[in-house]
Amino acid sequence: MNQTSINITLNSIKNIKPHTHSGLECILLLRGRLQVEINGDLYNMLPDDIILINHRDIHACRGEYNNLAIMLYIDEEFLKEECGEVLKSSFCCNSILQPDFDKLHEIKRLLTQMLLVQVKNEKGANLEVYALLFRFLVTLMQRFQVEGERALPEQIQGKESISRILDYIQRNYASTITLTDAAGQLYMSPQYFSKYFKSKMGISFLQYLNQVRLEHAVVSLIGSSKPVIKIAMEHGFANAKAFSAAFQKQYGKAPGEYRKLHAQASEDKKNEIEEITSNIQDNLLELVKYMKEHDMHQDMPTYSPDTVELDLSKETGQPLRKPEKMIGAGRITDVLQSELMEQLAEAGRQLHFEFIYFEDFDLEEVEVKQEAVYQNYICHEYIHQIEKLQMIPYVQIDISRQMDRYKGCLTAYEKRLSCFADVLRSHNSRRATGKWRFEIACKNPDHLQPFGRFYHWFLGLLREKGIDAHVGILIPDWALLPEKEGRQKFFGTVKEFQNAPEFAGFHGYPRPFTEQDNERTKQQLKYFCVHRLEMIQALFTEYGLFVPPLYMTRWNTLTGSGSAEAGAFFRSALIFDNLLQLRGKVEAVGFPASTYHTQRIEGIYDFGILGLFWVKKVRRPVYFVLEALNRLKGQMVFCGDSIMVTREGMDEFCIAVYHPYYMNPLYSVDFYFVEHEIHQITILLQGLQSGTYRMKQFVFDQGSAGVFGRWLGVGMPDLNDPEVIDYLEHAIYPECYFWNQEITGSYSLRTNLTFNGLVLYTIKKQ
Repeated sequence: MNQTSINITLNSIKNIKPHTHSGLECILLLRGRLQVEINGDLYNMLPDDIILINHRDIHACRGEYNNLAIMLYIDEEFLKEECGEVLKSSFCCNSILQPDFDKLHEIKRLLTQMLLVQVKNEKGANLEVYALLFRFLVTLMQRFQVEGERALPEQIQGKESISRILDYIQRNYASTITLTDAAGQLYMSPQYFSKYFKSKMGISFLQYLNQVRLEHAVVSLIGSSKPVIKIAMEHGFANAKAFSAAFQKQYGKAPGEYRKLHAQASEDKKNEIEEITSNIQDNLLELVKYMKEHDMHQDMPTYSPDTVELDLSKETGQPLRKPEKMIGAGRITDVLQSELMEQLAEAGRQLHFEFIYFEDFDLEEVEVKQEAVYQNYICHEYIHQIEKLQMIPYVQIDISRQMDRYKGCLTAYEKRLSCFADVLRSHNSRRATGKWRFEIACKNPDHLQPFGRFYHWFLGLLREKGIDAHVGILIPDWALLPEKEGRQKFFGTVKEFQNAPEFAGFHGYPRPFTEQDNERTKQQLKYFCVHRLEMIQALFTEYGLFVPPLYMTRWNTLTGSGSAEAGAFFRSALIFDNLLQLRGKVEAVGFPASTYHTQRIEGIYDFGILGLFWVKKVRRPVYFVLEALNRLKGQMVFCGDSIMVTREGMDEFCIAVYHPYYMNPLYSVDFYFVEHEIHQITILLQGLQSGTYRMKQFVFDQGSAGVFGRWLGVGMPDLNDPEVIDYLEHAIYPECYFWNQEITGSYSLRTNLTFNGLVLYTIKKQ
């Protein structure tokens, strides 16, 4: 798509000075307020207002802070080539003048769809934008064309005359333009033209010309290192002196001084100078909210049918070896927070978490004194809290972090660790401390030497204190890159350890999607965690090391580039699929306690996507996925691409049906795809003994178990409101259905799986 002929953007508008276009412009306000002036008439726009600006209309905009608008511009050349009749028409598409919801809904829907298609940028996106654009133009012609309201010839002449001059200035500002040249464009004398221009624009011709030149020149001034004289000449000024004088008058500072003040200006600063900011990723959440609230999709669901036959008469199967669960609690002192402790206690009680994971083990609360055992009350308190949870502590000690904190010398930190070990020994029995796990991490390859030394020192400390805790290592992401140098350095260092690590942790963060999806990318993402695990096992073997038990402490299914994608993308089936892939391969898999426990991993924010709770006791989808996983018990009698069946005893079965979509998370903002793409599976159960069965169905989809959809559905209210929290805590829960079924021979279950949905059946003979 030619970005100069058709341009649709999501903008925050601050101030746009009077100007004119040769094409059409349309503004749909999503948030905030915006004052638009068109040919001298003022319109105060509120959210959901839309205004079309006809070609050659003189217009300006003034917006308040933090507004957001969709802006569409269609160039005159495109309209001439494709649909000249549009240029011959005038349109009145203005919700302030015509507050007709039904009439305006289609034009708004087409605008949002065009923007969404452009953002997704799938194969064929240009064609789809053109199709929507022509539908937009047809709707304008059919519903908004002005008939019988032609402007008087002198009005048209006046409007088109000043528009022609403004176009002329924009095209030629970098050249020498005199008052006589401009007057000649309208066949006027310089004296008459000067009065005419000031009457229309409120300022003199030379003042306006200098304003335009300065608006362009200031961008070059701070965006390049060109000499001031060169910038002056490139933007139509006769010399540096004239440029400096005009610049000083406009901006209050000389060009050189202004450049120095803004030398380190970021792109955001440039956008501020240009007076329109445009960052679609940061504002996608608002677009999602608008589309949902105003029902911007009208198409019917599309079904993808499938049929699977299951023989449940088999009496034997393989044991289902699910990985243990590890809950991330942040810093070890965070367990002193009441809200977090409530979340941890519920996770342990309801979801049976085995491990609790701590990071940033800085020990700032530890007092290094001779009577450390009695002085370090805070240590005693959080160890007591951990004991109450009845989970095994898994503590990461990041050597790189401590090297940075203590400026390359770990002596002070080691003293704190020694005091902590005294507290731990006094507080726990030898048997209790033997369950603790300490993971030594080296996240900076420059710290490998102190990493190796510290590992041996820490082992010696624990043995000296009589603590039988397990000590392992983190396999850092830099040691898993394709370059062999990093691998050789890390695993070479580990090979020199006198005592091999008793376990190893690792992270599983796939890279963000590229703009275009393809099947190979999807396959790589589907098996990313398994492939990473296999790579680690192969590297241990390659360097002659024993492969220790492995723990995936942090991970994600797919990675988005912004909080909107993170929140909107429902991923229950993806989480479930990954956990089943890892069965029997890892000891435990980690999940943050809440969305607030986020971390930047190798340049990727995980946004707490796999957190169990949002705030308070508001459960996120992963909570319910783990509930479903807990129901799968006993022996595994069937495992396919989208179905898992387990048997407990002879007459109790659990059937999990899921259909993971490994796709760009950005597509989740397209509610048409998310809500209308349905995978229909018919499961034909055979081999069941005749009798009455108690049937239960649990539906985990975006509508019932998706916290984002529920919050969005009630208008994205303030989460500091206790009533909002109470509503979300009780409203978000899977749909449940219970019935008794008489079965003789075979029985069919029909399941409609929505986007990344999961459905669980339990069947028990009465």
